[in-house]
Amino acid sequence: MYALPPGKGIIAHREAGNILHTYVELNRPAEWIADIDFADAAATARVAAEFDGWAPELTAALITDGETAPVARVIHTLPDGHRWERMPGVTLLGDAAHLMPPSGDGANLAMFDGAELGKAIAAHPDDFEAALTAYEGALFPRTEAFYAEAHEMLDLCLGDRAPFGFIDLFNGGPQGQDGARG
Repeated sequence: MYALPPGKGIIAHREAGNILHTYVELNRPAEWIADIDFADAAATARVAAEFDGWAPELTAALITDGETAPVARVIHTLPDGHRWERMPGVTLLGDAAHLMPPSGDGANLAMFDGAELGKAIAAHPDDFEAALTAYEGALFPRTEAFYAEAHEMLDLCLGDRAPFGFIDLFNGGPQGQDGARG
């Protein structure tokens, strides 16, 4: 279930054991989040207040009547096109190499990174630095499209066109702020 007006939203899905898992998305400054004590029961009411005017049945079922306290998870990302200078004996993979907004690709990229790093080491068994250089040389261009898609997905869910951009995604229509398809 997705309810996504610009700047905030509620996403929920059913898990095994008849559990309903809810994600509340809020595009708020870090100070807003830091000001909330999420161990305090009042935190749930403060989060729910961001959805004032929504159907009380929806906010109760998905926010205030939950059995667990909310957990704040701030989205941290590396800048698009992020690269680093080769450092002998060290490389990065997974989120450490390409931390981006959640888009469903993180675990797949981490596993692919591991496989590609393994292939590079196997191709250069006597020259670890050559293996790392080859791995990183392929890593950067390979992840650029994933960065763009992750930022586009975040914009579709929380940007100015939400929820219509997200609906367009499912209908195969225009995407993104400029209407271009990704």
